Amino acid sequence: MNSIRIFLVVLLVATITLVTFASALHGYRKGMQESRNLFMENLLQQAQLLNSLPIVKRATLSGTLDKPIVVESFSKETGTKANIAFQIFNNDGDLILRSANAPAVAIQDFKQGFSMVNFSGYRWGSRSVFNPETGTWIMVAERDDVRRQLAESIILETIFPVIAALPLVALIIWVVVSFGLRPIRELATQLRSRSSSNLSPVTLDNVPLELTQLAESANDMLKRLEASFNREKRFNSDVAHELRTPIAAMKIHMQNLMNELQTAPDSADKLQQGINRMKSLVEQMLTLNRITPENYITQFTNVDLFDVIKQAITDNMDSISDRQQELEFDGTHCTVYGDEFALETLTNNLIDNAVKYTPPGGKLLIRLYTDRDQHALQIMDSGPGISAEQRPHVFERFYRIGGDRHDSSIAGSGLGLSIVKYIVELHRARIVLNESEFQQGLCVTVIFPAGIAT
Repeated sequence: MNSIRIFLVVLLVATITLVTFASALHGYRKGMQESRNLFMENLLQQAQLLNSLPIVKRATLSGTLDKPIVVESFSKETGTKANIAFQIFNNDGDLILRSANAPAVAIQDFKQGFSMVNFSGYRWGSRSVFNPETGTWIMVAERDDVRRQLAESIILETIFPVIAALPLVALIIWVVVSFGLRPIRELATQLRSRSSSNLSPVTLDNVPLELTQLAESANDMLKRLEASFNREKRFNSDVAHELRTPIAAMKIHMQNLMNELQTAPDSADKLQQGINRMKSLVEQMLTLNRITPENYITQFTNVDLFDVIKQAITDNMDSISDRQQELEFDGTHCTVYGDEFALETLTNNLIDNAVKYTPPGGKLLIRLYTDRDQHALQIMDSGPGISAEQRPHVFERFYRIGGDRHDSSIAGSGLGLSIVKYIVELHRARIVLNESEFQQGLCVTVIFPAGIAT
């Protein structure tokens, strides 16, 4: 069973039903036994009552009769009912008085006590009493089926309310169990509603003893995760910062060496490319370390994408001029709710990729527009493009198409587009890769939903 609440409710209701059934069965048996005892006592009282009636006394005084006196099954004189039969015999065993529903022969042996007999098509409980003063036997019988029906109706009327209350008991149990499981739901709600960056301890008011261990275990796990993430973040930050200085020194020394050499060998060019790639990798690692939810999600502001793109174009203008590329920018002011540094990183990475992979003399087109309350940023180039099969993989970390498929002078780390994808997701946007409007190339479209635009 997948639900603890349903399991507990079913188990408790089934247990209560079983106990109630057992109690009802025991009560039924006990009630029938008590009714039998009362039945026997009632027959004795009936016999004593008959012995004191005038008609019985007259019949007794008259002695032996040629024909016994027969009275109706119910009369004011005898007070008997149709379900009660009686007989009166003298000491010689002659019948002197009987009810109309009693047979002409003795309904039981001439000995005092209780017995079960059959006559007139029914089962009767009979009681025989001897009166020594008058020397008569009084036998009183009552139909057992009537007695049972009366006893069962009384017992069932007592048991039925208990059985009828079971649905109400089940509802009460459901409410009580739901209330008892509320701390678990609160814990689950807290964990579910947390962002991936929130690793603070879970706090619950009036935590039950049984849930304390679970809450403590969850908090211990969150502490370990936070410590692990902090170690990883510090390691990446420290490594990137420590590498910056020697890489910068290597780049300066390499440039000096290239200036001193009249003809630089191929190995020197490859070494310079490796240094440039290492520098790019370190810069991307620093960027990735900075762009984390705990660092920027609380710093969201209204950012004008138009100004961000203009600045990114300015930052890349030297590279565009060196490669004699043609750039066109067509855009309008669009305000989104986000982190300015993250959006600058996104646009710089996309424009830098377009510039690097577009051959000299190629074309670049940047568009910024609003469509149906959505803000769209498009960056197109006339480079080699990306095949449809490889597009899902370019957002993976350290993935580069064909390793270094393009011009070997292009430095890259394989982190640029993965950082772009990360920023897009954190801004609840989406990114699409399509064919460029040029003869060849790639078109990257980033769509910011209206839900976060202001």
